[in-house]
Amino acid sequence: MNAPASATKPGCPDGFEAPALPGIEIPAERLLRVMGYRQGAPVRAQVRDMAEAMAALAMSAARPAVCCRRVPISGCTEQGLHLSTGTRFRGPTFASGLAGCGEVAIFILSLGSRFDGTQKNLAAAGKTLEAYMMEVAGWLGIESATGHFRGRLAARALGEGLALSRRMGPGYSSRVEGRKVEWPLEDQQALFSLFEGVELPARLLDGGYAMTPKMSRTGLYGLRPAH
Repeated sequence: MNAPASATKPGCPDGFEAPALPGIEIPAERLLRVMGYRQGAPVRAQVRDMAEAMAALAMSAARPAVCCRRVPISGCTEQGLHLSTGTRFRGPTFASGLAGCGEVAIFILSLGSRFDGTQKNLAAAGKTLEAYMMEVAGWLGIESATGHFRGRLAARALGEGLALSRRMGPGYSSRVEGRKVEWPLEDQQALFSLFEGVELPARLLDGGYAMTPKMSRTGLYGLRPAH
């Protein structure tokens, strides 16, 4: 990818990128809405103050980071996606979602271990509501960090005459011809294998598909001609 030098982490192997991400944004109002408070509905001052405090704590605790790799597509059928590395991802979601794409940008993103530690400390101290608010704030933070990453990726792709597909991720479902289909979560292991030997912001827990830090996300975007 023709990215500025500042977008690549020193020592990052050829073909991999670790674009710098800004801090996350978590408005307290958005946190309250996700928790079930309707916009404009009355909220007790104590709850609002706690939401503002947890949103601020989440933003200060997060250290968003991402590692990305672009890989050419060898084949894309109803059975799944086949990459030039020999990696295969299963499921019919790719055939429609990646139509016209010649390559994919695969990424691993996280808010960092400090965020997880902050939430665990709240729970350990018996601050149940605060810990819950932090968890909600974490997933809002993942969305914020993903948006920043997508914006940087889209800008660089546009400079190459390319546009991005929608985001896809292991364990996430989509609709193909009216039916619900899913990219199997088990493919997390195949995805991580594409980053072997690279310093990553997250890793798979031994023998499973869950990640640590908890507030992490994997996925891919397809790249197709912009015109």
